[in-house]
Amino acid sequence: MALAVVAPWVVGWLSGCGAGQAAPKPTATFDTLPSGVERVFSAEPTGWSNSSQGWHFEEVTRFGGADGTASELVEPGTIAVDDWGRVYVADRKPPAVKVFDSTGSLVRIIGREGGGPGEFRVAFIAVRGGLLVVQDPMQSRTTVFDSAGSYLRSWKSSCCYWDQIFIDREMRIYIPTSTTSDGKQSRGQAYTRYQVDGQLVDTLWIPSRDEGKSWRVASKDGNVQMSMGIPFTPQIRKAWHPAGGFIYGWSGSYSLARSLSGGDTARVIERQWTAEVIPDSLRAARANETMKSVSLQVGEAMAKAAINVGDVPTAAPAFLDLRVDESDHLWARLLIGTDSTKTAFDVFGPDGSWLGPVVIPIGTPEWGGMYIGRGSIYAATEDADGRPAIVRLRIMR
Repeated sequence: MALAVVAPWVVGWLSGCGAGQAAPKPTATFDTLPSGVERVFSAEPTGWSNSSQGWHFEEVTRFGGADGTASELVEPGTIAVDDWGRVYVADRKPPAVKVFDSTGSLVRIIGREGGGPGEFRVAFIAVRGGLLVVQDPMQSRTTVFDSAGSYLRSWKSSCCYWDQIFIDREMRIYIPTSTTSDGKQSRGQAYTRYQVDGQLVDTLWIPSRDEGKSWRVASKDGNVQMSMGIPFTPQIRKAWHPAGGFIYGWSGSYSLARSLSGGDTARVIERQWTAEVIPDSLRAARANETMKSVSLQVGEAMAKAAINVGDVPTAAPAFLDLRVDESDHLWARLLIGTDSTKTAFDVFGPDGSWLGPVVIPIGTPEWGGMYIGRGSIYAATEDADGRPAIVRLRIMR
């Protein structure tokens, strides 16, 4: 039997609701699926009805350093923040992890380019409990530093798979793992969990799904072969959960699953959803962006032969990306058209109820380059002169 659950902060307001007062706010519905799994369904937002009424964002600082200085950011990648508010940025040219304090002043630089202990070619980073973890897929190595930048240990991990890493509250490290097909149906994308001393814990699997048609192109000499996803095509998206495990879903519908081990479903989160139409101008723009990039590698003629704007879906996916913040709120990134100066999300509470939409007043990367903490958002952006910078926004609730 379905049970309507009211968010705690609404209870006091409801108790005084009477004649002439506003109607009660919508509530999420909690029920149980035949499999015994809890399901949370929101027919409409339970916290606020539109982005102008919900959480707001105030810019606190923006930093990056002048050209040629130690604090300069050339190509910032992943971002992490520790318990003291220090911001860790994985720069790529040259590879190094630059640490800034809460005001944006450079504290130290950790690591450098190379193959020795404490060195790396590429850095995907995560921070928790006074430890910095760096995954280098080019050298198949995971390295641990302390917060002062001292090298502690490293171990051999998987190569070649470029993806963000994570540390949960139990100090388990999640590292993407390359797998080979054994002729059986794929279990999905594998992630190996380690203890901070490098001991293997287990392997999680993000379920896979056939994503349909892709664009494939090869140069005449056959030396360059590429396969790329078609923009806005529904895909499996996932977000690591600080409490352990992950939340994932196929973006062709608005149904998300909370998994603790990869082989279970602890909760299903859904909301009422109707796909929006993608403007033709945006479909053409994304196809042209891809064509320009591919043309640099295989030539314009071959790129045009492979890439067809007619393949780009006309219906927007339910979400583009998923993230879980340090307060256990789920953020589902939305498509908002051609405005690159803003970023939109649906926000869900820790219990799975859909609170409502929010709009962040800056453009943020669709992949990497963003961190959502308990009360702040950090994102890679640009300063007034077009140079890479990190912006910190305070979440005003």
